[in-house]
Amino acid sequence: MRQSGALPSQIIEDLIAQERIYSLQPIPSANIQPASLDLRLGNRGWRVGATFLPRQGEPISELLLNHALESLDFSQPVVLQQGGTYVVEVEERFHLPSEIHAYANNKSTTGRMNVWTRVLADGAPRFDKIPAGYQGKIYVMITPRSWPLKVRAGNTLNQARFLCGDNHLLDFELEMLHQESGLVFDAQGQRLEALIENGLLLTVDLCQEVVGYRAIPCPVPVDLTDPTPQPGRDYFEPIQAQEGEVLLKKGEFYILSTREYLRVPPGFAVEMVAYDIHSGEYRSHYAGFFDPGFGYGTQGELRGTPAVLEVDAHEDVLFRHAQPICKMDFEHLLKMPEKLYGVQLNSHYQGQRGPQLGRHFQL
Repeated sequence: MRQSGALPSQIIEDLIAQERIYSLQPIPSANIQPASLDLRLGNRGWRVGATFLPRQGEPISELLLNHALESLDFSQPVVLQQGGTYVVEVEERFHLPSEIHAYANNKSTTGRMNVWTRVLADGAPRFDKIPAGYQGKIYVMITPRSWPLKVRAGNTLNQARFLCGDNHLLDFELEMLHQESGLVFDAQGQRLEALIENGLLLTVDLCQEVVGYRAIPCPVPVDLTDPTPQPGRDYFEPIQAQEGEVLLKKGEFYILSTREYLRVPPGFAVEMVAYDIHSGEYRSHYAGFFDPGFGYGTQGELRGTPAVLEVDAHEDVLFRHAQPICKMDFEHLLKMPEKLYGVQLNSHYQGQRGPQLGRHFQL
């Protein structure tokens, strides 16, 4: 076993058994992913007037005393209004070992609904960062950006990854891993040359019949309390490229996909990070984590899966086919996982080809 790395599912299960991660309600085994844990909304929440962060050592509860506009009971369905900001207690609580810290990310489904989620921890003046040895509650700050959102306690909007030490691959390690296992392929399954520059670069695919989807106004909340998919045409319209180019308008939200088919071998996990602010003012992802086994299969029989991008344009941006759009930061796992994405688990996006809406929408 490595001395540093991201924790796989079996070690997360050990932390739960040792009550290093605990809750009043048992943690469902289905919420334990190959290298992450889905976090559930708890019963207590608040509407707040603005986003905020605690100072060093400051409890979130004190901030809520001063800044909460309304308290909410999430044991029953609650509609979160578009553009509003809400803070909800997370059902899971932490008593982490001194050498273990955690990060949080949107789940893929949440990102594709244009919902911002950011984790808050007592005394931690950064979003989504849970310090090593942290003890106590955590909270999730939720902002629906395109439509109202109906949720209740038990819904999972984001996930936590648990890590020990520095586990990121250097560029020469990425080169070696690509030569050994293959990390990027084309649509025909042919291995591509890897674009590596402080991480693995991926480019946008604008040579499909439908290159993506644009969010459109809809007053009907996206209902996460009902498993029945909602009509995607009520919330999105398809977009097409003209001669390999597409104009994204400022302030609008888009679903696109990568030209490369990404493969994440067992023993590794991936975080999607912003490519380069100098390439344009846009955010290319909300959901940034890819579990081991994404685009891989049981024994490496899959030749990758496109990554889907949630793009929020901060200015009018002209995208061109094969333009770099995001960067993949590979991480070592502490040991080989006992679960793989798309193998032992019901993984909704393993078979996606091109831009795909979240599982709560049906076209």
